[in-house]
Amino acid sequence: MEWLNEYLSVLTQCVQAHHGIINKFTGDGIMAAFGVPVARRSEAAIAQDAYEAVACALEIEDRLKELNQDWKSRNFPEIAMRIGIFTGPIVAGSLGGKERLEYGLLGDSVNIASRLESCQKDRQSSLCRILIASQTLQYIDESFEVESWGLMPLKGKQEMVDIYRVIGYKKASQYPPKN
Repeated sequence: MEWLNEYLSVLTQCVQAHHGIINKFTGDGIMAAFGVPVARRSEAAIAQDAYEAVACALEIEDRLKELNQDWKSRNFPEIAMRIGIFTGPIVAGSLGGKERLEYGLLGDSVNIASRLESCQKDRQSSLCRILIASQTLQYIDESFEVESWGLMPLKGKQEMVDIYRVIGYKKASQYPPKN
């Protein structure tokens, strides 16, 4: 539990530092969202949320390197992780009834992000593999280096999805992005 709580605490700090919310803990993972609870309507606001999501993922990668070094020195397990990011419409709000309410995120965009995370698990070329779709790339292309994986099928999707792996920041990127 000590190991898991340290890990989840770091993920939480990174998400909050980039103006996201954690919707739920999923064992040793999280489901986070950017651009909620107030809906983003302008292209600039959507672009900022996409930028924050990818910047958050890169910060998680950096922090994971530090965690693994610390854990190794304490004989704790070291880990690698995968992140899927998708930009699109979702339904967010309280679900349930009087006895139990939960803040929920629903929609195809949520499903695609989850499928990106689990896509081709054996293609783990880094400590923290970050996959996005073209719907996110269109908002962040000026700021991040990516590698195209091409059009790929995702579980439960009839259409192919254009997938990219985030490598890092572009040398000339600025923070926050100019829109």
